[in-house]
Amino acid sequence: MDNITDSGLRRRVKMHESAKEHVYFAVVQPGFEQTLSEEMKSLGLGVCGEFIEGGVEFAGRTDDLYKACLSLRGASRIVMRLGTFRSDSFIRFEKEITDFPWELYMPWGAYLQFRTSASKSMIWHTGKMEGIISRCIASRMSQHSKREYFHSQADGMPQTLIIRNYRDRCAISLDASGQFLHRRTGEKHIAAAPLRETTAALILLEAGIRGYEVLVDPMCGSGTFSLEAAGIYSGALPAAERDFPFFGWPCFKRNHFEYLKRTIAGEDGPLSGRSIITCDIDPKAVEIARHNVHDVLRNFVLPEVKDFFDLQSDIADGKRALLVLNPPYGKRIENGSTVRLYEKIGRKLRGDFTGCGFAVIVPGVEAEQALACGYDRKVLFMNGGLKVAVLFRDAPEL
Repeated sequence: MDNITDSGLRRRVKMHESAKEHVYFAVVQPGFEQTLSEEMKSLGLGVCGEFIEGGVEFAGRTDDLYKACLSLRGASRIVMRLGTFRSDSFIRFEKEITDFPWELYMPWGAYLQFRTSASKSMIWHTGKMEGIISRCIASRMSQHSKREYFHSQADGMPQTLIIRNYRDRCAISLDASGQFLHRRTGEKHIAAAPLRETTAALILLEAGIRGYEVLVDPMCGSGTFSLEAAGIYSGALPAAERDFPFFGWPCFKRNHFEYLKRTIAGEDGPLSGRSIITCDIDPKAVEIARHNVHDVLRNFVLPEVKDFFDLQSDIADGKRALLVLNPPYGKRIENGSTVRLYEKIGRKLRGDFTGCGFAVIVPGVEAEQALACGYDRKVLFMNGGLKVAVLFRDAPEL
């Protein structure tokens, strides 16, 4: 907003930002909509109505958007809903695009990108749709400046419009979060078949991680479960150091955003009284996990070379513990041995971890039956192109 020189437009942008709630959509791994909804409610976000497969809508002001982008661990992307309209002809489509107040949303000279889909509609040519939108935005924006509106990739972070034209009804959204939110701060090395950070966080949240004093991560791979658990325990912001597309929006105020971020970051929780046991039988995986542990967590997350099947029942030291397992399956394991591995895991859980809660990923009914452990709930989802499930058992209260 500080860069707007037109006083009339400045007033309109201010009214638009302060006097109106917007509708946003947080994209999530399908199957975990309820889990994300609960995380959003814990942040004070206003979740809307019924769930949509693959995401959760919430309503709020721009501060709520900022909080969601900075704080949500389970969302993979957040977009702002701009509107929907009938699109049964190019004339109607162009009129709706021309009449939309793009100057309230788009930064000057934005480099536009599109994610466009069209099906079962009179307008099916996505390239023509994008051309009309680009031309109409340029024309409208140029009315508010003496300069000619142009698109230059060098002018800053791209602004991405998500266009979905289905059954002659067009829905338009504006990407608010940019690159996928599973990309946390800092470079990460990965082991074989890594689990996305957002998926690991969803599994931990669904398991009720905050109610446990100990997390046991005995097939840690690159350490994703352990690092996400440390972030949840500490209350650290997963996206504190990222840049977002909304930095370029007309309503954005840098000073206000930084103040809000400091306020949220000041709500960190304590790590004292919690412990995370991180290990793997593969020395290379442990080396990768150690590399991924940030300096501030090096005294808290200590990956070690240990075999899960050698762990003793007293590992949790009498505290309420949660065991998380993403065993090897699919291409990571020889044919026919998946069932045998899950049989062995099941015996270990029934023998040495009867008092622990668990979240175990299983790659099918055969593996679930081989595990032979009772559970409280199951969530189906896709991981690495495979349909899998995660089984949850809650530990009794101590």
